[in-house]
Amino acid sequence: MSQPPDGYTLYLITGGANVISATDPQVTFSTLKDFSYISTITLFPFALFVAAKAPYKTLKDFIAAARERPGKLNYGHAGTGNTLHLAVELLKSRTGIQIEPVAYKDQAQLINDVIVGRLDASISTFTNFHSALSSGQARALCVTSEQRWPLNPDVRPVAEDVPGYEVVSWLGLAAPAGLPADIANRLSDAAKVAVALPDLQSRLRDMGNEARASTPAEFQARVVADYDKWKPLAKIVYP
Repeated sequence: MSQPPDGYTLYLITGGANVISATDPQVTFSTLKDFSYISTITLFPFALFVAAKAPYKTLKDFIAAARERPGKLNYGHAGTGNTLHLAVELLKSRTGIQIEPVAYKDQAQLINDVIVGRLDASISTFTNFHSALSSGQARALCVTSEQRWPLNPDVRPVAEDVPGYEVVSWLGLAAPAGLPADIANRLSDAAKVAVALPDLQSRLRDMGNEARASTPAEFQARVVADYDKWKPLAKIVYP
């Protein structure tokens, strides 16, 4: 990063960038070394979706079926190596199940393949599956947040069946590494004011996201914890 850390160059950075930094040896940036973290803006989990007619009513049902038929069940995701893909690979590593990933470029096709049963499951966002859920064509088996997500409180978290599991992605404000603490704190305070705006909160809520500001230290800790979680899965993306 060639820009000076003076508070005039800011980035909107995603949890997906952190996943790539942790797992892709070819990327030219490091989320641990190249950025100063200011504040999160929004947090959002994912969910595991199945067809309404699928025999799995709970995550326990799905895990049991996968154990009975190792390698026979599959799941769709939006791209190899992204957060969605690795969220399920993390679940596999924690449970020992073998289910086959199927990457899709077309989200509409992925959703349709879940509905008709061509896919056993899919990892995605509530926003992407909103229509399928509303029409009764799909069900959410579980949400990847550690606790029940306030915007979808009826969906059980994975952690109720797989203790310690959590995948919550984020969008946040960052700057080039070396940003002075006083500038970072002032920018964080400004972000907190912006995130509290009712219109912004409403727009994010409509997307299934939670508006959530943080201190620079809290954001930095989240980035490091997520990086450490994803790093061991690099061998899955680049065996």
